[in-house]
Amino acid sequence: MWSLAFKSLRRRKARTTLTILGITVVVMLSLLFLSVGYSTENKVIPSFQKLGIDLVVLQQTALAAPYSIMNESVAWEIAGYPEVAAVYPYIIQVLPLNTHSSNQTVVINALLPSRVVSFYQVQPVSGVYITDTTNDSIAVGVQAAKVLGVKAGDVVSIGFSPNAYSLRVAGVFTTFGTVDDYDLNMALPLAQRLFEKQGKISAVIMKLHGKSTADVVKSRIETAHPDLVVKTQDQYVADFSQPIRVLQGSIALVSGLAVAAGVFGVSNTMLMAVVERRREIGILRAIGTGTRQVLVTFLQEAFVLGAIGGAGGILLGLVAANLLTIPSLIGITITLDVPIQLVAEAFAIALATALLGGLYPAARAARLHVADALHMA
Repeated sequence: MWSLAFKSLRRRKARTTLTILGITVVVMLSLLFLSVGYSTENKVIPSFQKLGIDLVVLQQTALAAPYSIMNESVAWEIAGYPEVAAVYPYIIQVLPLNTHSSNQTVVINALLPSRVVSFYQVQPVSGVYITDTTNDSIAVGVQAAKVLGVKAGDVVSIGFSPNAYSLRVAGVFTTFGTVDDYDLNMALPLAQRLFEKQGKISAVIMKLHGKSTADVVKSRIETAHPDLVVKTQDQYVADFSQPIRVLQGSIALVSGLAVAAGVFGVSNTMLMAVVERRREIGILRAIGTGTRQVLVTFLQEAFVLGAIGGAGGILLGLVAANLLTIPSLIGITITLDVPIQLVAEAFAIALATALLGGLYPAARAARLHVADALHMA
């Protein structure tokens, strides 16, 4: 029966090819959808949670830190609060970066390294890390370095032409899994000068002596600065992950439409096969082939379509996931992971799409009476 299924599909090469292409698109989009969700849950959110944040101060009207601007003096005012153990003022800027081999959008986290050590560990992987006064170079997170293909000693151009700035990569660093592994780090004073934000920052991260004082600190800051808002770590993470959720929802919508189109395409292909093979079906029934065998034969054809389309979609999806990064949407440059369980789920979607589309045509073929099939043929 399997040989009959392959033979039938080879006879309709053009229609079979188009159907397989449709399933391929379904699987590719489904795999991207699954990988965005997986990477969000297993990379983005945990990387923020490792920052050791208790509270974050942002501009009240800003959607997230990359869109916030406030006075740097607020950070030093907050540092004087008795409840506050450490502060970490920073600027996040999303800009194009040109290397010798690529042009990509990157996220620059401008900070004071002397303040960062109170929150998480930074260790050079190659070269050296920046200092508070570094004025001619940047440091690149280990994950960002993989995406960008840069290494210590490279010279990169940051910004929009003709106002781009050439800076040297001082080194590649790791923070052992925090969000900064996906960023470029620059000294805060250098960023304020280059980006014309003297005396300004995007936000302030705080660590408290005790979490029980969070409400007191929040109330004090928001009373003193009505244009600012204080958020907890969970709220801060939600701000950054929300754009990914939107992207994930968009991919899910497109994937859903693609699945519907795939089911329709398989169904149309199989229905045409039933019409074209009435005589063949009639002969099979006349020589004793049962209803169940006819049903299985057509479902086997659908299975083959799904398997081939699924394999192609997985290959394209893996390539797309390897090339796709999500930089400016959330304030970090993140790559997509595709573990084996996602590949299995995507392949299952391909088979389900094909079998669902082939179910009605297969049932219709199985219900054909011998006399009617031979007469209509």
